[in-house]
Amino acid sequence: MNILWKLKGYLKMFGRHYLIAFAALQVVALVNLIPSWLIGRIVDGISKGTLDSQAMITHVAGIIVSGAAMYGLRFVWQSKLYGASIAITRVIRSELFQKFSQLSPAFYARRSTGDLMAHATNDLNAVEETMGMGVMTLVDSLIAGITVILGMIFVVSGELTAVALLPFPLLVLITRRYGVKLHKAFGKAQSAFSDLTEETRETVSGIRAVRSHGISDRQEQRFGKTLDETVDANLLVAKVDAAFGPTIQLVYGLSFVISLGYGAWLIEQGSITVGLFTTFTLYLGQLLGPFMQFGWQFNVFQRGKTSWRRLEQLFAENIEVVEGDITLPKTADASMSFDIKSFTYQKANRKALDKVKFDLPSGGLVGITGPTGSGKSTLLHLALRQFQLEMPSIIHISGMPSDSLTFGSLRSKLAWVPQKPHLFSGSIAENIALAKPDASQAEIEHVAEMAGIRAEIEAMPEGFDTSLREGGTNLSGGQKQRLTLARALLSGADILLLDDPFSALDMKTEVQVRQNLKAHYSHKTMLLVTQRLTNLIEADHILVLNDGQVEERGSHHELVANQGWYSMVYQRQSQLGLSISGDAAIQCTGIEGKDDE
Repeated sequence: MNILWKLKGYLKMFGRHYLIAFAALQVVALVNLIPSWLIGRIVDGISKGTLDSQAMITHVAGIIVSGAAMYGLRFVWQSKLYGASIAITRVIRSELFQKFSQLSPAFYARRSTGDLMAHATNDLNAVEETMGMGVMTLVDSLIAGITVILGMIFVVSGELTAVALLPFPLLVLITRRYGVKLHKAFGKAQSAFSDLTEETRETVSGIRAVRSHGISDRQEQRFGKTLDETVDANLLVAKVDAAFGPTIQLVYGLSFVISLGYGAWLIEQGSITVGLFTTFTLYLGQLLGPFMQFGWQFNVFQRGKTSWRRLEQLFAENIEVVEGDITLPKTADASMSFDIKSFTYQKANRKALDKVKFDLPSGGLVGITGPTGSGKSTLLHLALRQFQLEMPSIIHISGMPSDSLTFGSLRSKLAWVPQKPHLFSGSIAENIALAKPDASQAEIEHVAEMAGIRAEIEAMPEGFDTSLREGGTNLSGGQKQRLTLARALLSGADILLLDDPFSALDMKTEVQVRQNLKAHYSHKTMLLVTQRLTNLIEADHILVLNDGQVEERGSHHELVANQGWYSMVYQRQSQLGLSISGDAAIQCTGIEGKDDE
């Protein structure tokens, strides 16, 4: 039951609710003794021939009043107790979500989404049951059990009570044994549920790939195997759980048999009356509930203990990227400088970046290009502080070290257009206004125009109110990229981090978007990662990365003249007609088609 000690901080938050519930439970336990006592008096009255109609009416009325009082009090303790458990789960769920939002991408690279979903659902439900039903059964079994036993001792016979309770110490040994088994079994069941959740998520999210590659049968087999493992793990829990009830009933039955025999002997000796023995048997019957709860609570607590231990592992995860305490003034310039001595991803065997140093002046455009895997996107991730840089590496924003800034200040200065756009369920307008929820319709339409997608949105039946499916699957790749670009433009950030934002666009649309950015957003500072070198012709400075190092740097014309990697790729793209800029691209290629999917 150390689970309650671990959760004591949450219990204290709603201590008043629990105290009211416990007080009501105690009163219920006391009132519950009255009907059995009255029934015993009725039996004695009948056996002695002294029971008249007035006494009968009084006793029956007492039983009815006791039942009504217990009904009201049970409503009080249940509403308070379960209300507190739901509120505690809400607090834990909020803390867990906050923890998720603080953890870096390195954590999410180690843990599967299905596993985290299982923690946030199944494990939290088990903890909620512990704080509600578990606490209720613990307190109720103690209060009701002790109250009934005291009633048996002082109302009937202490001697008979001692004899009746002889088999009950067996419950402690049996329950402990089953508790250990249940803890292990439930841990395996929760782990299997995590695997099943992840398998389901992967299959559903990748259903197009599954169908296109014709591997539906193989996925069904994989899912069936995972499902069987989950079922087997839960069946093991059910088998251990099923042994609790019969074991407790067996001990209780043994106690009842002993009580009947010894009670009959006491009646024969004249120590107790038939009515008192009737009261005793009714009290003994009331003990079955608390002792059944006593066994069942171990089930609940073991489940809660296992789930909380899994949640504790999440809460114990180190927050690798720590927020600073400096807030940039709104008038701060939009300059950046990078001085990265080295950066290596966790468990990687080579450096992702090595000796990368350059300045990005306010209002400037710096281009980053290079072969696949050269560290281009990593540079943007470090600028966003998605990973922690180790000293003496440092990135300055507006002359301040980025790790000294608050997250709010940092992210109000930077807007990111990722290589793989992510859209949320909701309307197109809501997705564009993600960083500025109070944006007007005119503002949303303007940035959509600048991103070259307004006409396509307005051509849809519901326009900007069009609902997006999960991940924006009802849009093309180019449309998703431009929605993400519009979102960044609407944010009002002074620095734009553009990670290959035109890769899914046809050449006509790309030229249009570039012209809009140049005409309306040239005052913003831009760090542009791209493989299309035509986008870098007007860049103030260009870096060519290779294996995490700066292999070339300079302006477009200087790099073309250097006859290096940049010059070779630019010439090849020129031969393919990919480096033609402006209206000439449209005229020469005649490409008017839709965005690439």
